[in-house]
Amino acid sequence: MSTTQVPDGTLTASINPFLPATEYIPDGEPHVFGDRVYVYGSHDLADGTAVMCAGDYVCYSASLTDLAHWRHEGVIFRRNQDPFARMMTERGGDRMGMKSHLFAPDVVEIDGKYYLYYGIGLSESGIAMAVGDSPIGPFEYVGRVRYPESEKPAGWRDGKDGVDDGDMAFFGGRAALSRGGIRFKEYPYDPALLLHDGQLFLYFGLLNCYVVELDTRDMRTVLKNETGGYATQVVRARPLTLVRDLIVKSRTDAHFVNGPSIREIDGRFVLSYYALGSGGFNGMYYATADAPQGPFTPEGPLVSLGNARFHGRKAPTDHTGNIHGGMFSAGDQWYQIYHRQTRAGRSACVAPLTRTADGGFEQTEHTSMGFSAHPLDAYRRWPAYMACHLTNSKGVSGKKSPVIDQRAYDCPEGELPVVRGLRAGGVVGFKYFDFGNSVAGSRMSLEVNPGSRGRVDVRLDDPLNGPVVAVVEVDGPIGEWGSFSATMKAIGGVHAVYLVARPEGEDLGELSYLAFGR
Repeated sequence: MSTTQVPDGTLTASINPFLPATEYIPDGEPHVFGDRVYVYGSHDLADGTAVMCAGDYVCYSASLTDLAHWRHEGVIFRRNQDPFARMMTERGGDRMGMKSHLFAPDVVEIDGKYYLYYGIGLSESGIAMAVGDSPIGPFEYVGRVRYPESEKPAGWRDGKDGVDDGDMAFFGGRAALSRGGIRFKEYPYDPALLLHDGQLFLYFGLLNCYVVELDTRDMRTVLKNETGGYATQVVRARPLTLVRDLIVKSRTDAHFVNGPSIREIDGRFVLSYYALGSGGFNGMYYATADAPQGPFTPEGPLVSLGNARFHGRKAPTDHTGNIHGGMFSAGDQWYQIYHRQTRAGRSACVAPLTRTADGGFEQTEHTSMGFSAHPLDAYRRWPAYMACHLTNSKGVSGKKSPVIDQRAYDCPEGELPVVRGLRAGGVVGFKYFDFGNSVAGSRMSLEVNPGSRGRVDVRLDDPLNGPVVAVVEVDGPIGEWGSFSATMKAIGGVHAVYLVARPEGEDLGELSYLAFGR
């Protein structure tokens, strides 16, 4: 049986990542405007290796009644529209785009206008704002978030850094990394917007999180708070405690890193953010408050890369790194958008959230299912890049575990992410498939570019001790894509599927598809 003889499951069902396979949109902020949800994020470019945030801003949208199909809305704001990014690009020498790339954005709608807020890497350029007439723009640059004119010292000259007066805001306009040292206090990073009772609040921060109120007359002038200052700190950095917690692996809390996202849910204010903690926890955490300015009380994890801490898991089973995203609801169902790490770029993923009895949220599982409300129909052809479990022979993710990478190869689809690094004992796992009623004589097929001869053990539910339901022999020509299949034992019901590599050489090769056929 060839994988191409089986219907493509992605034509009718949602998977993770939920956007097109070669589109890398991390830091996704979803917003519902009308009957559609729009996802705004950074834009990684796959160019041999991932180039973080190097692309222009693009937008995807979907109907709230059909979250399996997403529409590319095109470029909504170009990097060269920003004067600071344009200046830094023209100067050249910007290592890793830390002063010229468009980092995580957010969008808010007020009176029929749509306002895009963003930052430029770890630069001193502050938070910028652009405006458009629709959720998909096109957005036109306006200026930087700023303190009032009255705050400018005598002799201040605007535009000295290629922007207007954004460097007057947020603690003097120094970059996060500069000759002056490392700066975390009031650093304008990862903006998030909340409109509440006619007031507009901007959240931001790196290790610390702050909130300011913006004047809605121009959407970018900071107003004074009740204490006579401007920025209210809602999360305080605890670097020594963070280091201790990473060493003492039994800790259960987690620490704010960046990526705040704010929502008002059932009369409370929910701040979600990228948090780091012991046990390999890189995940979305959340805190709640009764007012936009806090105080915020940490509540718990929402989702983590590799499911660290999910049901007591003590180590992640997928590659970890930064994570960022926002929440939205379709009807009564809430979802958390986030991104996963691949070698080619950071891919947009989603997990449905379950409410607790007190109105909070349980930690949800990182799976292959995307927006699908039910386990995926097993008897379809599925891409290997939707794997949610990538571990090595020791059962951990990281060094010598399989990776998702993007490369061109000889197949009808052309360029597509594949799973590489199938060393001995490496595991590629998928959650969850529905096999329906038990049927004898079904077959499983894998599309592989062999790096050596060998086999793949197909296990259910547990990569180490789960039953082996098929053994696929990989015995085709080295370096040529081919389909390899085997008869399966009778299977019924819902299962996680784990492919365990058993190469005769160092590496079994690359995996692009798996398929089940009756």
